[in-house]
Amino acid sequence: MAVILIEPYLRPTRFFSEKSTKSLPWRNLLFAMGILVSIPFARIALGNLVGAMAEEYFAPHTVIFAFSLWQTPLAAAQQQVLLLPLYAAGMLLYALFIHAMLWLARGKNASYAATLQCVCYAAPCWYLTIFPYSGVPAALVYVSIFLAYSLRATHHTKWSRVLPVIAMGFPVLFIICSLLFP
Repeated sequence: MAVILIEPYLRPTRFFSEKSTKSLPWRNLLFAMGILVSIPFARIALGNLVGAMAEEYFAPHTVIFAFSLWQTPLAAAQQQVLLLPLYAAGMLLYALFIHAMLWLARGKNASYAATLQCVCYAAPCWYLTIFPYSGVPAALVYVSIFLAYSLRATHHTKWSRVLPVIAMGFPVLFIICSLLFP
């Protein structure tokens, strides 16, 4: 069972080349929204874990590590309920942007639903944002690499058509990341 869940992340080319999605993947969208909702709670848990450790393990400037301790879990839950429609709309619009750019690059050989599925499967990569300083750039790079592999396999196209699309989507991802994961 666990192998089936992590297969898209271990072998994205094989997994996405075998899938052909025609209807909107609502289950994948709900999965991705659940992942995005759980990220602030992972930040709070990591902040509490770091706060429980002795200060000798961390330099004084990195004790600011307790990034979300000022926010209670109840306040985080209320915030996430309000952000649910924005997460859904953001993923739908980002998939539309990527799909349109693939169409312009003449690399679109699959449906919008297949592109949305690739974007939804990239959501767990955002867990890297829980780490301070290097988490956001690492998440951006990992999401871009995962999207490049999955879009290439899903649309059965060349790297020369996928990589410019990912490069054009990088600033969009950076803006999304800076807005949702400060």
